[in-house]
Amino acid sequence: MLKSLLQRAREARVGELGDGEGLEEGFTLIELMVVLLIIAILLAIAIPTFLGVTSSASDRAAQSNLTNALTEAKAIFQNTSSYGTNATALTAFQSSAPEFSWSNGACTINGNCMSEQVVDASAAADGQGLELATWSSKDSECWYALDLEGTPASQTAETSPLVAFWTPATVPVGATTAGVFYAKKANSAANCSANYAATTNGFKWGTSYANAPAN
Repeated sequence: MLKSLLQRAREARVGELGDGEGLEEGFTLIELMVVLLIIAILLAIAIPTFLGVTSSASDRAAQSNLTNALTEAKAIFQNTSSYGTNATALTAFQSSAPEFSWSNGACTINGNCMSEQVVDASAAADGQGLELATWSSKDSECWYALDLEGTPASQTAETSPLVAFWTPATVPVGATTAGVFYAKKANSAANCSANYAATTNGFKWGTSYANAPAN
């Protein structure tokens, strides 16, 4: 396209000056400025598009990791009818799904880091809930997933290391039935942990990645 524009500009200039006798070879300043202007316009269009694509790809990768990790975890749940305690769950996850780097803490790097926290959904020590978190570095966003195998009910705060999903001090929003829920939080790598979601009052959940509320 640029070659065609330059050729037309040169032909127009030759036409203005006659047969071009004595015309010096090369580009004029105006021709170069036109080319630079076109390049600048193309870059202005392409760069935001490229950044948007890479950010979206990072989000899809984080969501895919969460889905796969949750599938692995639910397979373990089916064998025992409980996620157990956080310590036993971590050991089981590390053994059955070594493709992820399982952690009880925060995931502050992109990749396969997967933070996990077992929560008690309906009653004390029932191990009927699991929260996961993973980091998407391109757009600095943490994605969370929650699996509730039992209908959540308000409980008194449990003694560490047990964590209740719903207490008077930590009332979740949007997850009121058994099922799988999703959430996200931007610009907070230090809080990209499943425990943060489990212990934060008013943490909001949605029914899909598309409608995952920002916390």
